[in-house]
Parts: sequence; structure tokens; C-alpha cells
Amino acid sequence: MGDKPRSARESGQAAVESAFVLPLFVFLILGILQLGLMHQARLMTKYAAYKAVRAGALHNANEEKMERAAVAVLLPMVSQDRGGGEYIKTINSASDFKAKWGWNGVLTNKMPDANLKFAKVTVCGPLKNEFGGASKEVDFDDPKWSTGGYEEWQRGQRTKLRIQVTFNYRMPIPFANWVIHATARNREVPELLRMGKPTGSERSLARKAGLSGDPYADAARKGLYIMPIRATYTMRMQSNLYLTKNGLPEENKCIFTFVKESES
Repeated sequence: MGDKPRSARESGQAAVESAFVLPLFVFLILGILQLGLMHQARLMTKYAAYKAVRAGALHNANEEKMERAAVAVLLPMVSQDRGGGEYIKTINSASDFKAKWGWNGVLTNKMPDANLKFAKVTVCGPLKNEFGGASKEVDFDDPKWSTGGYEEWQRGQRTKLRIQVTFNYRMPIPFANWVIHATARNREVPELLRMGKPTGSERSLARKAGLSGDPYADAARKGLYIMPIRATYTMRMQSNLYLTKNGLPEENKCIFTFVKESES
């Protein structure tokens, strides 16, 4: 009879300990799975950046062609919300690729349930103002761009396409996704992990649409936890640049952790 109260106390203590430990244990397992998938997505984003810059080098730095090349590489990691969570369809054959390429929004590179692209290409360089009074067409293999001393070397950089691919990775693991998402957004970390800041035009468009101006926060409110994964690549142009046609940027808007915000 005297052992029963003690047994009850031990049972209650075990229940309390389990209540503390179980969520941490579950998060540890799910977090490992999620981080493993994110690492795979990071490796694929690096390869997507290579394929995208290659497409741009061959097609006059055409942004649409670069983004389509990136999406084609990242397609195995693309997922969609089917009501019960994110669904990732594996690709084991050409028919699987064709079926997934036909998913809603993939062909147009626009998520149907978030104000984001699956893969976004940002041209880091060359910049429009680097060409000065150059003609509308820049001959990439003109010897004057790549021979001689340092100044000539600098001019030669104008014929090297430098891009950054942002893969908007939809985290599929429940519980771990919102914990990792919230941690990345609320800590004092570099802008790369804070996912950047919306521009003035983005805020204006978002106000008109009744949104916050931060597409990642807007998606999170709907239960879609999206993490931008970025990679850069440089390749010499294999086709001439058309300054008015491909819309080269006025400034470098790529995001790097080693550049201060005032310098980017």
C-alpha cells in the first residue's frame, strides 16, 4: 500500500519530463530532415546558377531563358500545397519531368499561391553604365575588351555575365518549417538570411493589393514557409549583348553577406 503513492508520483514525473523532452526530440528529428533537404536544395541551386548563366551566355543574357533553365534544374525540389502539406513529386523519367513541368505555375515560373517566382535570376553584371557611349550591340569577342593591362582587363569584365539565382524553396517538413523560418527571420543575421528587404515599388504594389510588402511574410501567414536559397555564377558571353533589348541593370542588386547594405 505504501508503494502506490510513490508509483503515482513517479508516473506523474515521467509524464512531465516527456512533455518537455518529446517536442525537442521531434523537432530534432524533423529539423535534421529539413536541413538535409535544404542542403540538397543548396547544391542544386549552385548547379541551376551554372545552367542559367550558360543559357544567358548563349541567348544574349535573356532573363526569361535563364529562369526557365534554372527551373528545369530545380524541378525535382519544386513542391506544391495539396491541402495537407507540401507535396514533392519525384522525377525518375522523362514522363515524370513532363508531368511535373505541367504543374500549375511551373511553366510561367510563378507560384500560384504566393507572390514569388520558383526561381528568380538577378543580373549582377555587366551594368548598363559600364558601357558608356557604346553602341546598342556589344561584340563579346572584340580583342579590345580582353587584352592588355588592368584597364583592358576591367573592360573585359563587361563581356562576362554575372548572375545570382534565388531558389524560393518551400519547406515541406511540418513543425520544423515554421521554427526554422521564424528563427531565420527574427535573429540579427546578415541580410542574405533575413531574405532581404522589399523595395519602395514592391511596398507600393503590396499596399494596393492589401499585403505587407514582404512576400515571404505574406506566404507564412498562409502557412507556406519559403526560404530563399541563392547562388552566383560567372561566364563569358558567347553571344553579343544588346543593351536596349535585355535591359541590363543600372546597379548591382545581388545580395551578398560580405557586402554592407550601404555598399550593395
